[in-house]
Amino acid sequence: MDNWDDIRFFLAVARSGSVRAAASALGVNHSTVLRRVSQLEAQLSARLFEKLPSGYALTPAGEEILELAADMENASSKLQTQVFARDQSLSGTLRVAMPPSLATDLLMPDLAEFAKQHPAIELQIISSYDTVNLTLRQADVAVRLVFDQMTLPQHLIGSRLQDVHRGVYISTELLDNIQTGDLSNVRWILKEEDGAAPSWAAIPEIGAEQPPVIVNDLASQVAAAKAGMGATILACFIGDLDPCLVRVPGSITEYYGTIWLLTLDDTRKTKRVRVFSDFIKSRIAAHANVLTGSN
Repeated sequence: MDNWDDIRFFLAVARSGSVRAAASALGVNHSTVLRRVSQLEAQLSARLFEKLPSGYALTPAGEEILELAADMENASSKLQTQVFARDQSLSGTLRVAMPPSLATDLLMPDLAEFAKQHPAIELQIISSYDTVNLTLRQADVAVRLVFDQMTLPQHLIGSRLQDVHRGVYISTELLDNIQTGDLSNVRWILKEEDGAAPSWAAIPEIGAEQPPVIVNDLASQVAAAKAGMGATILACFIGDLDPCLVRVPGSITEYYGTIWLLTLDDTRKTKRVRVFSDFIKSRIAAHANVLTGSN
């Protein structure tokens, strides 16, 4: 085979059933995926996909090579990881994955300080709510907000860092405009995936006379609250650090999840991974009060 890398493109399409989704996952354009899959089909003299209205389906030839292709991918990733583990320099790339909320609302100044301390390290920040695959070297380190410890993959090396709490927040301007603390005309701002406000957050006055505002992402949720559309539930490190927001009087905070630092056993032997891990552990410990809402 002339180009083993074409296997990545084949697997991405096979797993997603879509050229567009594969392109997004690989960080390339639509035409690149089509070209690389066509190259592989030409090398193997076999058609690997059938284009259907519902997406791309594997042909019998594609089904036949799928397991072998996955084995090749795993072998390639293992080779890269073992070579990476031997690197004891404080230079080169370091891919760190974390949720956008942690990156933008809390840790970016700390990441900037790390980059300043280690200018020879090319810090690549993968800011996404999607779970990255450390085995496939999609990242070297993951800072993850975990809601259920049982979901953590057993093959990863994990360090439990800090619990995160959440509370009920409203814009300071809206709260100032409410006379005598009357919240009956205040709407709930709810994320579509979360459903109704949980019992711990329920304040009888909120939403009593108004239907909720429904959003489908965190950025819209925060923006709606800051615009004075109503009250919403946010992680304390988001709500408490935003000067435009304040906790609703009389509300409480509740456990939300736990921040974990995750890596592979081989990967953590690399010096820049060890140095970053120690650094981020100390910074998250320093943020304990704001993460738990006790500041």
